Amino acid sequence: MLNIKKENISKSKVKISVILPPEFMVGIFKKVYDKLAGSVEVKGFRPGKAPKNLTIMQIGENRLISEIVDLAFQESYPQALKQEKLIPIAPPKINLKKMVDLTTDNAEIEYEAEIELLPEVKIGNYKNIRIQNSELRIKVSKEEIDQVMSHLLRQHATFNDIERSCKDGDRIEMDFVGYDKGVALEHLTSKNYPVILGSKVLIPDIEKNIIGMKKGEEKKFNVKLGKDKDVKNVDFEVKMNNVQEVILPKLDDSFAVKFQKKTIKELTDAVEKDIIEQKKLNEKQNQENRLVDELLKISDLEIPESLTEQESKRMVDQMKERTQMAGIPYEKYLESIKKTEEELIRDTKPQAERTVKIGLILGEIAKQEKIDLSKENSGKQVIDKLLENAIK
Repeated sequence: MLNIKKENISKSKVKISVILPPEFMVGIFKKVYDKLAGSVEVKGFRPGKAPKNLTIMQIGENRLISEIVDLAFQESYPQALKQEKLIPIAPPKINLKKMVDLTTDNAEIEYEAEIELLPEVKIGNYKNIRIQNSELRIKVSKEEIDQVMSHLLRQHATFNDIERSCKDGDRIEMDFVGYDKGVALEHLTSKNYPVILGSKVLIPDIEKNIIGMKKGEEKKFNVKLGKDKDVKNVDFEVKMNNVQEVILPKLDDSFAVKFQKKTIKELTDAVEKDIIEQKKLNEKQNQENRLVDELLKISDLEIPESLTEQESKRMVDQMKERTQMAGIPYEKYLESIKKTEEELIRDTKPQAERTVKIGLILGEIAKQEKIDLSKENSGKQVIDKLLENAIK
């Protein structure tokens, strides 16, 4: 057994002091020496047959000692973890305290390792949690159905080119450039940008200046953008490339056929059903969020910093992927939100810590409920089981 002293630094971090005695180090030296001796040449001797002192000179004492220290840690650290029954969640922080005569039979090494562990998770009586079920009160209003039907009509609209001034409800295509003190802003620049006026896509003050323009017309105007201290005056140059009248189809049975329905009533009923299903999904998500909030209230655990950092980095990496998929260079995205990557990682830490806490809590409950943690959907199984018991 290794000579080990353990010190608890916090609920999720320990420090072990490990002393590797000569009888352990002799074996380490032999493995390193045998490996390196065969790779060097000593004049007058066959490979691996030269006297030890000459071979060490040829290998280089610094190289030999470096490899001895590395191998000593590689072989002793797993043994120390097993001996102390420790399960680390991240690589340790190593501090080499002492090394003595590493090329002799009296070799000795002492090192300290700070190790982050899975924290102890203490949970109150989660079986007493109760969640209000609002699903029974789900209803769909006529306005909600009309809104969806209106959207379906716009999806199947046709367009007629017109020469008159554009107005609310028209489809337009335009070029525009926004300038801040004479410098063009890339995120406020576009060619042949299509939009339906009144669809709330454009900033209201910009749309007000565009309404009334005709095809081929050019216009300059100034708009204040931003909030509070970030407000700035942006100069816009706009060219109207096309103006089209939107022709909506009739809302009749022939329109319903486009959606594999025989009558408009069938289509309306299907829309209502879809809205209800979406509301049920939203209610289920709300129930899960309320359940998680209650679990956090009755749980006590200390989160290892390394887990929070890993989760923050994962969240930022996902953000990178999303911006790239949207065709926005990550550096440009950071410029647009006026943050460095370090600041972005820092900003994600509260959510990252919450995510890690939830994962550890659900993992502990899964153990208690004998749910197989190796399965990909084990977290969902835990939540579903808790909700089944919690919903009134």
